[in-house]
This record gives sequence, C-alpha cells and structure tokens, in this order.
Amino acid sequence: MDRNPVSLSVLVFSGGSLTSITGPIEILTTAARLAGAPEPEINIVTQDNQDAVGMGGVRLKPNKLIGEIKQTDIVLVGSIGAPYCDFDLCTQETLDWLQMMEEKNVLIVSVCTGSFVLAKANLLNNRKATTHWLFTKLFKDMFPQVQLHSEIKVTSDNNIFCTSGTYEYNDVMMHIIEQIYGQNTRETCSQLIFGNMEGLPSHTLASFVPYRQHSDTLIHKLQDWMHSAPSDRLSVGNLADKIHLCERQMKRRFKTATGQTPIQYIQQIRLSLAKCRLEKSNKTIEEISHEVGYEDTRYFRELFKKLNGLTPIEYRRKYQHR
Repeated sequence: MDRNPVSLSVLVFSGGSLTSITGPIEILTTAARLAGAPEPEINIVTQDNQDAVGMGGVRLKPNKLIGEIKQTDIVLVGSIGAPYCDFDLCTQETLDWLQMMEEKNVLIVSVCTGSFVLAKANLLNNRKATTHWLFTKLFKDMFPQVQLHSEIKVTSDNNIFCTSGTYEYNDVMMHIIEQIYGQNTRETCSQLIFGNMEGLPSHTLASFVPYRQHSDTLIHKLQDWMHSAPSDRLSVGNLADKIHLCERQMKRRFKTATGQTPIQYIQQIRLSLAKCRLEKSNKTIEEISHEVGYEDTRYFRELFKKLNGLTPIEYRRKYQHR
C-alpha cells in the first residue's frame, strides 16, 4: 500500500496527563501497521523545548522545535492539567503556530483542558467546543465567545475536534483512522486495543489466534494486511503481489505457516465480517454479502451455513443485539 506517512504533531504541556498524548500516538501507530502503511511521523513539541513532566514525574522528550513544523496532517493539543483564570500558559509563538495550522485547514484535536489553549489562540470563537466539566464555569468566563457544550464528550466543528476528558480521545482517533485507513482498519484496530467495546465481536479475531502461532514474519505481515484490507481486495493474486512472491510460492508458504490455504483464510475473514454486520446492523443479507466480497448471494448463504451450521438469518436471530 503506497502512501506517504501520516504526520502527527503533538503539543505537550507539563502538569497535564501525558496519556492524552501517548494514547493517540499508540492508536495511530497501531492502525498504520494494521493497514500496512508507513509508520506515522510523530513530532513532539513543547513551548520551551524542555521535557514535559507529567504525573509521577514521567517525562516526554520533544524531538522538534515548534517553529520547525510548517506542515503536518494532524495537530494534537494535550491536556494542560488544571487551568487557572490568570493562566498565561501559551507563548505567542505557540498561538501563532496554532493559528497558522488552522489557516492551512490542518485537522486539530484538543484533549480535555487542551481546549483552553485552542480558545486562547482564538480558534474556537463562535464554534462548538467542550472541555472538562470541572472547569466549565472558568472556561465560559474566560472565553464567552465560544459555544461551550461541556455535557458533550466530543465536539466537531469543521476541522477542529475537542474532547471533554483525557480518555475521550478514543472516539476521535477511531474517526480519524477510518478517514485515513478505512473502515476495516478502524474495526480491527478497535478490537485489538479496546477488546469488545465496538467494532468486531469478541469471537471474530479470537478465532484467528490458532493461525498466528508461527514464526514467519512475512506471513504475519500479510495476515495483518488481510484483516485490514477491503474485502474485495482479498484475492490470491493480491496476496502474492503484497509479499512479492508468485502465487504458487505464496500458497505453499501460507499453508506451511498457518495450516490453512489462503482461500480458506479469506473465507474466514469475510464470514467473520459478515457475522459482525449480522449482529450489529439491520442490513439485508444481500447487502452484507456484497460488502464482504461475495456478489453471488446464494453462494454466500450456502458457504455461511456450511462453515457456521446456521443460515445468515438464523445466525442473526440468535445473536443480534446480544
């Protein structure tokens, strides 16, 4: 999958939760690996180019000067901890830099009290925003021109996202991942990181664990790609091209590593996705069949029953909304 690496620039403040920075970095990196895309380019900046010190003395070292970053795909402003009515946290250089990024229509995300920084830079004027509920009154007093909705976990207004709490970045990052890498990568990433909170049901990825117990790193990478690629790209030819082998070599190597043929593995992936859609949507069987890569709905029904012991309709009746 040829594409340029995604560039994420994070603005870190001492006293805030460093999880508001490291969490999104880990999620984005995981998604890139699942999608077979280049590792994200991570720029970490602080206002004074000194280490940011978080709770428990944990330190995060900057690797760029803020003035060096002229272009980036995403700006992430971490939590600043507890703001004060007289806080003068932001340097003019920081405010100017944020304004420049907004003018370039860069995607900007603030986490928790990081919204105070965006408001200070006048990026939230007449826009919807949220912040930590504990500082609602302070925020309204300081920035009356902002449409504050602290009861909402995540706000989105054009290119700016705000989250109310440190851990609400999860929803925003999943949205960003889907926009960049696609729905399948988002679903797989969500399952790997959050368990069964959303996306694929718990049985789907778990069912593939026995086929991951091998030491062939090339096939591991191919399996990662297969779980994140659109269903219509899952063909023997594409698999061979992905790891630069002829089809015969790829088939033999895949079977040796996993114990399954590529076709069997593709069928499992597609039917696992079908189970997910049967459980979590009201789409027709024909729609689901096409979405997971089977144009012939009759063949899909027969294969589903053969491998699962239930027809798609029977499976939905048994497992939907459970």
